[in-house]
Amino acid sequence: MCSSPKSSRAVNKTAINFNNELTQEQRLRFAAKANLAQERREQRQATNKRYEQKHLSNKSSHGLFSWLQQLVS
Repeated sequence: MCSSPKSSRAVNKTAINFNNELTQEQRLRFAAKANLAQERREQRQATNKRYEQKHLSNKSSHGLFSWLQQLVS
């Protein structure tokens, strides 16, 4: 007598088989979109890295002591 909850929806476990279900044109279009997405991802990561490096020095504390240090220097 197991009272664990069961899903009432059937799970569709079929995956696209690229060799059989896609035409050559569809495969080329998919590859082009995937390549563009990868390029955008790499550009975004590079931009984020440059942004973090640029603003890393600006992350100092804003307390009274740091304000006085900036005022003196």
